[in-house]
Amino acid sequence: MSVSDNLTLEQIESNCWQMLLKGVDDRNNLMHQAVVSNVEGNTSIMRTVILRRVDSQTKKLYFHTDYRSLKVAAIKNTGILSWLFYDQTQRTQIRLSGSTIVHHQDEYCRTHWDKTPHHSRRSYMFHTAPSTPLTSEDYGMSDKLITFNYTLEESEIGFNHFAVVETSVDWLEWYFTHHTGNKRAEFNFQNAQITKASWLMP
Repeated sequence: MSVSDNLTLEQIESNCWQMLLKGVDDRNNLMHQAVVSNVEGNTSIMRTVILRRVDSQTKKLYFHTDYRSLKVAAIKNTGILSWLFYDQTQRTQIRLSGSTIVHHQDEYCRTHWDKTPHHSRRSYMFHTAPSTPLTSEDYGMSDKLITFNYTLEESEIGFNHFAVVETSVDWLEWYFTHHTGNKRAEFNFQNAQITKASWLMP
């Protein structure tokens, strides 16, 4: 995409979702990682997560996390999450936000867990919850966990701590930077349909 492209708002919105879709399976794609932000008390907290699924039809984004993490409690309290993606090679920033729910030990969570690779399950197999203070940098990882020498059956203990976070996007902003001139647009959604699309001053 170049600044000279005379794309319509509809084309820009479609391109944004295509970029996000490409980021799901390609770990080298700059859209594979995102920054999510939520409110905890009086503070806005940001974290980097891995984009696990995109549904461009229902306008939903997903990532995985430990159910015991602080962000889960905050998300459940506010029900809202903001996302930020940036691909410097395409000079494109995408911001999104919307209502958010946490799947835990339900059928949808099980579907994601069954597709989670052997090595990725390790993160959910620890007895100690995330953010727990430690007396040293050693958090008691066993030899089995260090070497990934555990069976698929043994990894099932991690399902108890596994959660899928789902955001239903109701707002998207696209920002394209270029030395000849920046471009910016925003989109509002209701029931996965665009209700408003407009250009913004960059």
